[in-house]
Amino acid sequence: MPNQNMSRRTFLKVTTIAGTGMLVGCSYQSNPNLSTPSAKSEDLGLFIRVSKDNSITIISPTSEMGQGTHTAHAMIIADELEADWKNINVVTTHTIRSEYNTSSSVSTGGNRGIRLWWDRLAEIGAGTREILIEAGAQKMGVPVKECEAQNGYVLHRPSGRKLSYGQLAEAASKLKPPSSPKLKSKDRYRFVGKPMPRLDIPAKVNGSAVYGTDVRLPGMLYAAVSQSPVFGGEVKAFDKTATMAVKGVEAVVPITHGMSVVADSTWHAQKGLEALKVEFEGGRTVGLDSAGIDRRFRTSLEEMGKTELQGEKALDLEYEIQFLSHAALEPMNCTASVSDNSCEVWAPFQFQTSALDKIKDMTGLSEDQIKVHTTYVGGGFGGRFRMWGEDFVEQAVTLSKELGKPVQVMWSREEDIQHDYYHPASRSRFQISLGKDGLPLQWENQQAAGSQWVQNDKLLQLLDLNPLAYASSAHSGLSSMLASTFAPKFKPHYDIEGVDFEQTVVDLEIPLGWWRSFMFQNTFFLESAIDESAHLAGADPFEYRMKLLRNSPRFKKALELVAEDANWGSPLPEGHGRGMAICNFSGSVCAEVAEVSVDKRGKPVVHRVDCAIDVGRHVNPDTLKAQVEGCVIWGISIATKEEITFKDGRVEQSNFDDYRMARLRDAPIVNVRVINSEHGPFGGDAGLPPTPPAITNAFFAVTGKRIRRLPIGKQKLV
Repeated sequence: MPNQNMSRRTFLKVTTIAGTGMLVGCSYQSNPNLSTPSAKSEDLGLFIRVSKDNSITIISPTSEMGQGTHTAHAMIIADELEADWKNINVVTTHTIRSEYNTSSSVSTGGNRGIRLWWDRLAEIGAGTREILIEAGAQKMGVPVKECEAQNGYVLHRPSGRKLSYGQLAEAASKLKPPSSPKLKSKDRYRFVGKPMPRLDIPAKVNGSAVYGTDVRLPGMLYAAVSQSPVFGGEVKAFDKTATMAVKGVEAVVPITHGMSVVADSTWHAQKGLEALKVEFEGGRTVGLDSAGIDRRFRTSLEEMGKTELQGEKALDLEYEIQFLSHAALEPMNCTASVSDNSCEVWAPFQFQTSALDKIKDMTGLSEDQIKVHTTYVGGGFGGRFRMWGEDFVEQAVTLSKELGKPVQVMWSREEDIQHDYYHPASRSRFQISLGKDGLPLQWENQQAAGSQWVQNDKLLQLLDLNPLAYASSAHSGLSSMLASTFAPKFKPHYDIEGVDFEQTVVDLEIPLGWWRSFMFQNTFFLESAIDESAHLAGADPFEYRMKLLRNSPRFKKALELVAEDANWGSPLPEGHGRGMAICNFSGSVCAEVAEVSVDKRGKPVVHRVDCAIDVGRHVNPDTLKAQVEGCVIWGISIATKEEITFKDGRVEQSNFDDYRMARLRDAPIVNVRVINSEHGPFGGDAGLPPTPPAITNAFFAVTGKRIRRLPIGKQKLV
């Protein structure tokens, strides 16, 4: 584990907590002169609070979204701190400052909860340990070198005397923190790398966990909202007469692109909204439908033109990915309490900095006057990472300012699905020629896609550039300087010569946003094309990939292991087939093999998915496996069921009856092998991208029919 000098990017500050213990904080900046005595402890980005009762509380700026992030943080700190595990607790901070920034924002997404925090957590834990050891040595009147930390105590080895961390907290708070604490060696870890029970599970089982929907404040009102069904539309007219007659309704208030009804309960607010006679007009997607969207993508590819291929065997392929909703279990919500000199908000945030900036713009308040409380998140998946549209925050703050009371805004399921920031649809064309050895000789790839970046960046609009399109691991021949600038970490794993990539941005004015494993579509495109190339060459899909991975040892290992676990090449029951795929997402390597069949009704059935994943060093293997398993289930849902469609400028789906998702009966056996390596750390979301192409490649093995558009849905498999 690397240990950079903390003074270069991190400083520690130790503060006494009013006679109850000590607070160790750290902040992250590039300026080495930031370790100033005037720094406020409450302004530091992460705390360890050591109390006199021996309890240790980690105050984290990251969100807990059910992936065990806070437990992982506790494990890292507990190891370096030599803490007693039963005394560890983790909470999320409510104070958001620029000092918290891990890169450019306080946010949780893209596997950053571990990837960006591991070393910093280790450093603050080690620093706190050294302060406590020094305090223990002074209190016992012995040399520091004769003392060590053990399970929440400072032990004097020669005499056997020991003092608890709680007994030393106040004395330790008066000491100067180390500038470069020494980290433990990996072999001394008690927790990291071993299965540990998640700290958040008891609260979620006994009902004490507080999600955004659970927030309650004295005198709080509840709001339901109705937004224009056409994106960007405005309220033309409304009649609130019937609404104001509904029991409990207190106000009808206009909001951006819609209306809200405020009442003494969410139920009464929703009933009042149903009675509200509101008319909408206009909008930027008027007249848009799915057929028209498909034509836009096709036209964009046609305008790019085709290439004349050389070689004896050639392929001309097109693939499509659908629009997708996040459809998290907990709909969008936010509770706000605004006064003349303060604002507090509570919500299941993924992007706290964005919320803070929105509140500052709306209220004119300073950072010191604003508190952003992050509750437990009932499903994030990027849907609450709203870089350019904190709409639910805006609504809650607007209503609280207007009414002078705390207000909780709760979206209905219909509002949540029909006003999401969707995963963009895209269409990709491959023209591939094979050489005499059956391997790709020419690899032409063109893509027409939407972009959440371009939608909100005028420079990218002018350049017609979608940075994310360049992130496909197929594109080894990136000639564009801009592409290499925007995607320097996305290096090819397949050794393919003659790769040429071209893309165009198709901006449909549909709101787009981050989505779990946001580049998964590139894996579907690439792994489908590789599989079709193998078939044309008359080669086994596994052997074919292994030849193309000759210069990528991490990928070769993952593919070899998953093939072994799946018994690739062994006989299967009649009507069953296997398919495989591999990906690189955010540095993680994941290979999968799916076993499928087609039932008597012609419907797809996924029986088993084997996974081999290399995320580099990892904290908790149990939560990593659980994350991969969840990704596989969602990958099945994407491949077979989920789709957002449009008619008359509106989203057609509204709830789980028409936005179909995988159910319990669709869940297969999922076997996950975790590969230990010294890379990273990276993240477990890499379990999603290989799942759809592994499934579709498997259906080809069964039926002889290629599936080039997702979801499989009503497509005939036999």
